[in-house]
Amino acid sequence: MHDESQFALQAQAIAATGRDLSGRRLPVYFTEPEFPAGRDPVIIYATAAVLTLLPLSESSARLATALVGALNVVLMFLVARRIFKSDLLGVMAAILMALTPAHFIRSRLVLSPQYSIPFILAWLLWLARFVDRPEARTLAVAAAWLGLGVYTYLACMVMMPVYLLLTAWTAFRDRAPGWRAAVLAGFLIPLVPMAIWYATHPERYGQIIESYKLYSTGPDAAAGAVRVAADDTLRSRVNLLWSFFSPDFLFLSGDSSLINSTRQIGFFPIAFAVLIPVGVYKLARDGGDMGKVILAGFVTAPLASVVSGAIEMNRIMFAIPFGVLTAAFGASAMLGARQRWWRWAAVAVLLSVPLQFAGFYGDYMGRYRAESSFWFGGNLRDALREVIRLEEGQSRPVFISGTIPFASRYWRFYTLAEHRGELNGQAMFYEPALLDAATVPLGSHLVCAVGNGGCEPQASSGLWTRVATAVEPNGTESFAVFERR
Repeated sequence: MHDESQFALQAQAIAATGRDLSGRRLPVYFTEPEFPAGRDPVIIYATAAVLTLLPLSESSARLATALVGALNVVLMFLVARRIFKSDLLGVMAAILMALTPAHFIRSRLVLSPQYSIPFILAWLLWLARFVDRPEARTLAVAAAWLGLGVYTYLACMVMMPVYLLLTAWTAFRDRAPGWRAAVLAGFLIPLVPMAIWYATHPERYGQIIESYKLYSTGPDAAAGAVRVAADDTLRSRVNLLWSFFSPDFLFLSGDSSLINSTRQIGFFPIAFAVLIPVGVYKLARDGGDMGKVILAGFVTAPLASVVSGAIEMNRIMFAIPFGVLTAAFGASAMLGARQRWWRWAAVAVLLSVPLQFAGFYGDYMGRYRAESSFWFGGNLRDALREVIRLEEGQSRPVFISGTIPFASRYWRFYTLAEHRGELNGQAMFYEPALLDAATVPLGSHLVCAVGNGGCEPQASSGLWTRVATAVEPNGTESFAVFERR
């Protein structure tokens, strides 16, 4: 999708030159014309690290995120083992993490919310160590993971302070000497680069507000704030909160966007519909301090979405580690029950998780590929690659329809991926109604979208000949390549 290509392009620029696409050296945030507030840095620097070792491609651009997904599974094992004091339960929690559909899907995309999860898990690991042995330095490390996590995704500016309050509550309960200084220092020291960036780029706050339309930033800003306060009633916020905790969303159909969900499975496996309620009961009754933290983390997971006014996948990824741990607590409680039927029920529910994942994976690699292609911008890749092949040894302009969303991003990405960066300057993004084919040099190539009026002028003019067609996984034509003859 287009955001993936832009993250990859920023990472490639950093890997190649140490500067972003705007020419700034090692920035904290990556400002772009389409998003002046700036993209999150961790995903770009992590991807750039991979691209210093591997050439740019779809696979290498996504590799860092895939590695983060694998790291999350390992961290989940470490956290669960520390909390349950059991290797077996640690392995169980790690498997539940690996087989969570939302986590699996997002581990395959170059999108920044996934990068918040390892920082949350690292915080939980060090907080659990603190509970076992209260020491100020352990607490400071736990808080530092939260501070570093702020750089992963914008919504972390809402969620990491929430987790910091949970850290302070835990420290207060354990009364560790010097806990206040440890919590504040651990959290604030990693934020020094951010503070410097905001001091030197004070416009970013307004850009964030404008980008997310939280209120008007024009001359009637005060009136805009009043309108927001009037419109965003308590009822609407409660409805948003319920839409996240709806069983349909959590366990049956998931997000409405086909980028984030196959729509045939929920955010979590359906087995979690049993494990999470049991886990909530277990955590609330005798989960100890860490249990209360995990429960609070799960309940507050949609907070950033509620604040922004929309339940959106990017802003609720925080639910994954807490939901998995809650389910693990539920499974542990059922497996440890005195009644045999509870134990057999736990085994049956846990065995259903890989079976459901197998069905999800088959659907993901089959039907979903065909139905989601439109959401990912269609098969523009094949059309652009064909043009790049046809332009071998040529220096003619390449005409790409301006009706294709984010075409310039895709063109730049695939020319670099095909080691033909010199073609970037040859692209001309035209409006179909304004292109005069008679003035186009003979032999030039043109890319347009089939079916929305973009290709009809070329097909009917008699001056262009179709030389290639990109086909979607469902067999429909989506993009065409023409040659001026």
